[in-house]
Amino acid sequence: MKRGVIVFIFAVCAVLINAEANFNITGAGARAAGMGGAFIGLADDATAIVWNPAGLTLLERPEASFVGRYIIDSWEYEREGADEESQDHIVQHFIRAAYPFKLGAAKVVAALAFQRQLDFYYYDEGIWWDEYYEEESTGGGDTFTFGFGAVLHPLFSIGAAANIWNGTWEIETNYEFSEKSKEEADFSGFNFGAGAMIDLNNLQSPVPIKFGITFKSPFELIIDWKEGREVTVEMPTMIGFGISSRLGELFTIAADYEMRAYGDSKITYDNDDPDVDLSEDDLNQFRVGAEYLAVKDFAVIPIRAGFFTEPTTINEYDDEGNVGDQIVGSGFSFGTGLIFQRFALDTSFTFSSYEIDFEDGNKTTSSKMIFGLSSIIYFE
Repeated sequence: MKRGVIVFIFAVCAVLINAEANFNITGAGARAAGMGGAFIGLADDATAIVWNPAGLTLLERPEASFVGRYIIDSWEYEREGADEESQDHIVQHFIRAAYPFKLGAAKVVAALAFQRQLDFYYYDEGIWWDEYYEEESTGGGDTFTFGFGAVLHPLFSIGAAANIWNGTWEIETNYEFSEKSKEEADFSGFNFGAGAMIDLNNLQSPVPIKFGITFKSPFELIIDWKEGREVTVEMPTMIGFGISSRLGELFTIAADYEMRAYGDSKITYDNDDPDVDLSEDDLNQFRVGAEYLAVKDFAVIPIRAGFFTEPTTINEYDDEGNVGDQIVGSGFSFGTGLIFQRFALDTSFTFSSYEIDFEDGNKTTSSKMIFGLSSIIYFE
């Protein structure tokens, strides 16, 4: 039992603190992913509900879609006797639907979505107390989101969304000679988001530029372990800014900057264990992307590319154990697809990595590859 408790605590800390889970919470969709996630100031499809709900007002017809991801994590160690490690899994990342309608003279678009916000998958194997073990963590924090966007003026739209957090987390450890250990937890929490968009295309003398701003409220994410333990993660305020510009009819560029105040977040346990800082620094992220539409007789073929920074909850340390600079990685993305009158298929590829340099000269490189696939149905 003592060993099981130690393994459990180690697993929870590894995921929550050592960035096994990516706390750079963003929106969803293969199109946005292909553009490096630069979508706050663009947000012109139903994924706007999780990027910038004000962008829902740009929809002209009902939409429904499904988004899946195939994720490959790998770690390369530059030290003697260490091998490269990797793991992979599939995530049903996002399901959403949106419906535009008139409310009096005003245009309103309502939407709902399901999204995997925090993915807690990892796999590990090794020797513990002279016994071989395999450990797998599955599940994560999900949200059911209900939102709307409304046009207040041809130049100005607003939107809001409510996020009900749920989901499950399981950590299962199999030992070579002794009992199997399994820990299970449920997630709960609630927060809301709001957004605004200014579209200068609707000026009397149109300017092909849109500006977006988003806000996500802070809240407590509760992880309720069925064995009686409870962990509270303080999720911070998140504010994002975006701009996009359409250069001609076929080419669009966009850029985002999002601030996430994790530097004030803590992990609180329901026993005598002291609170733990989730991060020493905020996770502020820059994203930029572009999209070109190649119009063919049978369909429109989008070509997308993007770049983004990848801030982590990990810091460098000096010889005396003092906290150093935040470790910030970077990534790039590509995407394409097929767009028809009633149906669209989008794909994306994203690669990101960061390095941890140790005082003894060793180095660890963590990298992630994500293959995304979105299917969209347009209704008349």
